Amino acid sequence: MILWKKHHGQDFNVWPCFVDALSSLLIIIIFVILGFFISHVFLSGALSDSDTSLKKLQIAFWNLQKQFAQTSSDNVNLKGARDALEQQMQSLLQQFNELQCLFKKAQDSETTLQADNKSLQEKIELLRANISALNLMLDTEKKQANEKESQIKSQMEAALAQKATELRAVIQELEELKKQIPENILQNPELLKYRSDFFALLQNVIGGRSDIRVVGDRFVFQAEVLFPQGSDKIGKQGAAVLDAFVEALNDVTSRIPKTINWVLIVDGHTDKIPIHNDTFDSNLELSAFRAVSVVKYLISKGVPPEHLAAAGFAEHFPLTKEPSKMAKNRRIEFRLDQR
Repeated sequence: MILWKKHHGQDFNVWPCFVDALSSLLIIIIFVILGFFISHVFLSGALSDSDTSLKKLQIAFWNLQKQFAQTSSDNVNLKGARDALEQQMQSLLQQFNELQCLFKKAQDSETTLQADNKSLQEKIELLRANISALNLMLDTEKKQANEKESQIKSQMEAALAQKATELRAVIQELEELKKQIPENILQNPELLKYRSDFFALLQNVIGGRSDIRVVGDRFVFQAEVLFPQGSDKIGKQGAAVLDAFVEALNDVTSRIPKTINWVLIVDGHTDKIPIHNDTFDSNLELSAFRAVSVVKYLISKGVPPEHLAAAGFAEHFPLTKEPSKMAKNRRIEFRLDQR
């Protein structure tokens, strides 16, 4: 239906306006449809691309899940490894602390060793100085020792020469005494045995005195042991010695068989120096009276007088002729003999 309207008293035709409006509407619809189509095309492409992307995302998600699972497993392994590493670290830390302590001790020991080394060096230097001093002293001592050795050698040679001279004198003395041994002694070995026992026992009783000794078949007392000088009176020391002598004599003679007529001969001897005093006119009287004094003392101590004899020989049987040893000739000798 076509409408017209009057405008301000004039007729108005609306058809052209309707056509214009319809054309505009149609154009708009076409544009909308075209836009929708283009949008649909683009949206289809976008959806297709989205599908592809989604699939890719799903694949990536699955890959990520696999990686996550692997990562979780790796994390467990890594945690175990981390725990092991931590334990190792703790152990290494403990070892490090121990090593630090040892290092400190080593440093302290090194310091001590350095101090000890210094002290040892000082001691070594001191020892070297002492060794040098000792070497010097040793050289001096060696020199002195050599000198002393020479002196001692000379003294020993002189002493040996003197002893050789004394030995020759003793040999000569023994030869002289051998001449005085009665033949009947040599012919009675049984009496000789008792005489040896008597001398051995007497030596043990009296002891190792140089002024009392055995010479050959005789027991010899130096006169000074029994008597004061120039006297025939037995002194206290002589009495003590004779008491021991009597004890040994009684011990041995008690064992001598009665078939042996033994006798103890006491011989008095002097040196060759002449004597003349209010008591004695000669060495013969002095030697004889001394022998008699000993016999009397032995009788007073219980020795049977029938087994005793006294003799004086003055200076006529010397043991030595050396002027410096004349005292050896002043003696009392005891001989165990057969009557």
